[in-house]
Amino acid sequence: MRIKFRSFIEKHQLVGFGEKVLIAVSGGVDSMVMLNLFHECGYNFSVAHCNFSLRGQESDGDEQLVRSICQDFKLELFVKGFKTIEYAKQRNLSIQVAARELRYSWFREIYNEKGISSVAVAHNRNDIAETMLINLCRGTGLKGLTGIKPKTDGIIRPLLFATRDDIMLYAKEKNIVFRDDSSNTDVKYVRNRIRHNVISELERINEGVIENFYSTSVFLSQAWEKIEDLLIKLKADICKHIDNEIYYSIPKLSNEPLRQIFLVEELVDFGFSTAQVIEIEKSLFSQPGKIFHSNNYRLIRDREYLIVSPVLPMEIAMVDVLADTQSIDFPLNMTFEQRDVDADFEFPKSNNIEIFDIEKIKFPITLRHWKEGDWFIPLGMKGRKKISDFLIDQKIPLHIKEKIFVMESNGDIIWVVGYRIDNRFRVTDITKKVFYCKISE
Repeated sequence: MRIKFRSFIEKHQLVGFGEKVLIAVSGGVDSMVMLNLFHECGYNFSVAHCNFSLRGQESDGDEQLVRSICQDFKLELFVKGFKTIEYAKQRNLSIQVAARELRYSWFREIYNEKGISSVAVAHNRNDIAETMLINLCRGTGLKGLTGIKPKTDGIIRPLLFATRDDIMLYAKEKNIVFRDDSSNTDVKYVRNRIRHNVISELERINEGVIENFYSTSVFLSQAWEKIEDLLIKLKADICKHIDNEIYYSIPKLSNEPLRQIFLVEELVDFGFSTAQVIEIEKSLFSQPGKIFHSNNYRLIRDREYLIVSPVLPMEIAMVDVLADTQSIDFPLNMTFEQRDVDADFEFPKSNNIEIFDIEKIKFPITLRHWKEGDWFIPLGMKGRKKISDFLIDQKIPLHIKEKIFVMESNGDIIWVVGYRIDNRFRVTDITKKVFYCKISE
């Protein structure tokens, strides 16, 4: 095991001569075996242990075991406790994702402060098979089937040469003490369900299934390297960024043989499913106007482009402007001012600046997205007009319509921001003071 361990590290250049590694040790069998191998092979390393406070005394017992081993081996140890459940609730994350974010964020802190070359985690070949199956079930492109890499962004995985059975056998032979995490048997978690219910069934079909998953991941990884080079060049040709939106050229995509692979690899990162991507690819050859949604993004099939933009919840993109408010920077950058109308007063000549008779408005003014059913009386008119109809008349593209805000006073819309004010709130010959609003570029 030690020979294979060192050989794997050397083959993939995971640890350079004289480099110091931080190894993540939970107290479970995988990480305790990894600690033993690093120690037996004489590498320079420190240990980091995360107490996620999820299993009460069990979590504390894990910490105590790691402390005890590090004391026996005279190893530098970093320990940190986390309020994982609180963190997950605040950010609306699953416990697993929250723990991952906390863990790797802390590792980066140590990495930067202590001159660490890399952080070692104890993934093994079974983890590769599980990850590939999870990605396949969720829907993935080729990249999701390339498994887990030995090294990515300062994280090394020196146990990928070993199966879970190999690790258990080594732990038994070396009398390595470890602790079982009771949550690893809870099949409410997807990975555990795959591990205990799916992998075990696949192994009945073929005992070498874990090795087959590994070799397949290696083959796919090699193929992906070549395809990724092509996709990077393709992206540079068909993609452009404007503010926080991404534009993909429809004419260029339509003539690209790799367009479906390209769209999968691009759009799954925005939360679109592979099934949605197939429909998006079909939309390239249909009429414009179709819209696709993920949890946090929207894709619009416009005339010349597929346009991906983040979705901001309507209730968040709303702010009140008080009489003494001088500026806001969300959801728009705007400044406000009260001005007297005197002989030197000049009317603004930009759509980004509007003025209102301050006697006609009531504070607070609400800045919000427009919505269906909103209406106002456009400047120079006497009758009502739905904002949806007004925007059609102005020939505003669909993806721009969804970003348009209105200012509302006491339930009445006084301004379709950047386009037209309401006639009822205009400045007249008897206006003495105005409320001056400017949208900053």
